Parts: sequence; C-alpha cells; structure tokens
Amino acid sequence: MPPYFVAHSAARRVRDAGCGVLANYRFALVDLETTGGQADHDQIMEAAVRLIDGERELEWQSLLDPGCAVPSFIQGLTGIHSSMVRGKPSFSQVEETLWSYLDEAILVAHNARFDAGFLRANFARVGRDYQPRVLCTLKLARTLYPEWPRHGLEAICERIGFYSEVHHRAMADVDAMKAFLDYARADKGEAVFNFEVGLLVGLPVLPPSISQEEVDAIPCLPGIYRLRGEAGELLYLGSASSLQTQVLRHFENSAGDSKAVKLARRIYRVEWQALAGNLSVGLHYSSALRFEKPLMQRRAKALGRACCARFISAANGDVQLRLRSGLPANIAETGEVLALFRDRKHAKSRIAELAVEHQLCPRRLGVIADCEECECGACVSDIGANDGGGMQAIAAVKAALTGYLYEPWPFTEPVLIYEQNAAGNSEWHLVDDWRHYGSFIWDAKLTQLLEFGDSATPLSLAAASLRCKQPKELQYEHYRLLRAFRNELWWLPLSQFTEQSAK
Repeated sequence: MPPYFVAHSAARRVRDAGCGVLANYRFALVDLETTGGQADHDQIMEAAVRLIDGERELEWQSLLDPGCAVPSFIQGLTGIHSSMVRGKPSFSQVEETLWSYLDEAILVAHNARFDAGFLRANFARVGRDYQPRVLCTLKLARTLYPEWPRHGLEAICERIGFYSEVHHRAMADVDAMKAFLDYARADKGEAVFNFEVGLLVGLPVLPPSISQEEVDAIPCLPGIYRLRGEAGELLYLGSASSLQTQVLRHFENSAGDSKAVKLARRIYRVEWQALAGNLSVGLHYSSALRFEKPLMQRRAKALGRACCARFISAANGDVQLRLRSGLPANIAETGEVLALFRDRKHAKSRIAELAVEHQLCPRRLGVIADCEECECGACVSDIGANDGGGMQAIAAVKAALTGYLYEPWPFTEPVLIYEQNAAGNSEWHLVDDWRHYGSFIWDAKLTQLLEFGDSATPLSLAAASLRCKQPKELQYEHYRLLRAFRNELWWLPLSQFTEQSAK
C-alpha cells in the first residue's frame, strides 16, 4: 500500500439530512418576554418553546406572573399588560413542565445569550443547573447571510417573506425562528446548513466538501495530515497518534474558538500519510514544518533556534552557567558538558524554575546578571572551586539539569531504528550522532533500502553508510525525540544489518 493518500471531493456534495449528525439531537426553539433586560432582577412574563425531536414536534407556551408590575415601555413593546399576567402561574409552578422540554435539548433562540441567561437564573432559583448547548439564530443569520444589512428577527422575516400578525410575543417569535431555519436549510442546502449549525453549537460535523466515506477511509494509525483550502493552499499541517481521531477534532468542539471555526470553514480537502509509529511521525512532521508554511498555523516552538547552557570557569576559579544561542557543530568534539534547550526563552524559564526547585543560586545559573542583587542565600561566588564550595554547587547544578544535559551518541557507527504500526507497516530510520539521514522500507527482492515515499530511489547499505558521513546540522527536536525512543525501539548498528534482520 502506498504511504500517501488524498481524501477530497471534486465538487461540493449535498448530503441527506436524515443521515446527518444533527438528526440525533433535540432542538428546543425558545423565546421569552421579560419585564426588562437584567436576568438578576427582571422577571419572565411569557415563555414559549417548540421542541423538535427527530420527526416529532411538541410545543408549549404560557403567560407567567412576574410578581411585579409590567413597565410601560415593555407593555408598548409586547402588548402584555399587568392585568394579563396577574394570577397566572409563576415560573416555579411551571418549571418542571418547561424543564421537560429543555432538558438535554439544544437551546435555539434569537440573541440566545439573553434567553439562556434568564433561563439559567430562574432555574438556579429552584435548584436546577441549566447549562445547555446553544444555537443563536442571530449568529447563524450573520454567518449564512453576511450581505444582509440587518439580522434582527423582524428584518429576517421581511427578507424571507414570513409575515406574522404579532411581534414580540413568545410563540410568534418562535414561529419566526422556525421559518428562518427552514428557509436557510432549503436555500443553502443541508450540507452547508448542518455544517454551520454544528460549528456554532460545537457538534462534530463535516465540511460540505468532505464526505463521511472519505473520513471513514482515514485510518486510526500514527501519521501526519494536511488540511487544504479550495485552491489547494495549505492551511494546516498536523501530526497524530490516530489520524482519523485528530482530523475529526478539527470539526468538533469549535464553539467559542474563533480560530478553530475559521479554519474549519476553509477546509476543502484532507491529505493524510500513515506512518510506522510515533517516532516516524515526529521525524517526518518536524522536517515538513521546516519547508512548508501553513497559512493558519503558528510556527512550531520546536523550530526556533536551539540554545545550549555552558559551564564557564570564572577568574576566581568558580564555575557558572552561561547561555549560548545555537548548538556547536560537533558537540562531542568540544568535550564540554552542555545542557540543551528548545530556545533561549525555554532555557531561561526552565533554569529559573530549577533554581527555585533545587534552591540554587540564580546568578550562578545565569538567570540574573552579576550586577544584580541576589537574595538566594546560596551564593558562594566569592569562594573558589579549590575549597570545594564551588565544585559542590556546580555538581548540584548539573544534577538539577540532568534531564537536559547532552548525552553522547551511544554507538560508534550509524544505526537503523526499526518501527512498525498496528497495520504491519514498518520503517527503518537511518540515524547517526543523533542526526536523521532518512527513513526507509526494506525491499527483500532488491535487498536494498527504499527511501520512504520515493520507492524509485534504492539505497545500498554501503551507500547508507556514506550518506551518514555528510555534514548535517544537529536538530534539537530530533535529538530530544530520538532520546525519548532510545529504550522503546530496536536500534541496530548498520554493520549488523542483514537481510535476515530485515525480516
């Protein structure tokens, strides 16, 4: 099976809504009329709800006694007078009935923050915690029809040709919302409508250009993937232990995350590449990020300029830590003990944390300048190393930095690291002195290594050895990654590799 696949569609598809994810949810279209705009002290005086549960629709409405006079402004707006609500049930008397409609349903309302706030406050007063998923039809209208000059409910009704004899009454506004939803679904198509609703609510829905069959074809294996726009532009480059799981995360739980929503709306196709395991994912992913520039993705932290911490002898014989941007061309030949970090910022913050954790001198660790006052209580900068104080202190520093100290290459030659995924796909990673020189598949017929992703380029073992003699910059992210897998995978010296070992 070739290692590279593309999941895409030539044209935008319109899928049947009955098979869509929205068909599995209950939607409660709600409108409230209140005595004012503040949920903490104003009261609900009318409520209406239409529950859409699959093919079933139920509705309920009632005037409620707010326990206070209806302000004249509200009377003029809604037509509800104090005499109309006096003696009607209070919210506490209908809350159980209302809860039966709203429980486990997605709340749908125009300017939903208002209605959700009043319901949350009133249910809290009777001991219920109301925290629903929310679909705001005002936001949906702005998303689907940005060219419309106004998106208030009355303006929408006028735009879509829905007329009602009354306005600002609960059930009339619920009917208006239902009319808008029906109009948008028919006008934009089920695929676009469901996708935008899913994004606003935070449901797992697919972009209109990607079918469920294409997503089902993505394996739950380690790999890297690319999200591309309609013109083929690279939007996002990602890595995953399970490709399908990670790709689907881009289309769910995006409610409230504007960056995630913007990305999801631009995705037109998904390209994916299954790899042998998590080491392979890390090696291929970091290399790809160095050459590709996704439009909607920040540059990975691992690609910053690495930093090393050096142990420097002072004039008085003391030893202190000094930071240096970049890594020496050949660390092993320097003979120095170095601590390696992702970048200078990472080095300073981590060393400062270690200073506190191990009660070490910040000045000795290079966290503060010599001219700055140090109040750590552990300073011995005036004592030379020959009396033991400096040596003991620097030994403590090295102990604290154990996880960051450079580990010399544990072999005298290049190695091939074997990795295999759950589907049986395997790779051999050619590594020397913590440098990655390529990943390969063993071809038993040719008895040669084939460059991963380029089966037309065979490589003999002798050629592999020569490749490792080429100068190559040490990449911090590869060094850390390889160290992490040092005891988890099979590392075979190149001179010991045989056709039998490849099997």
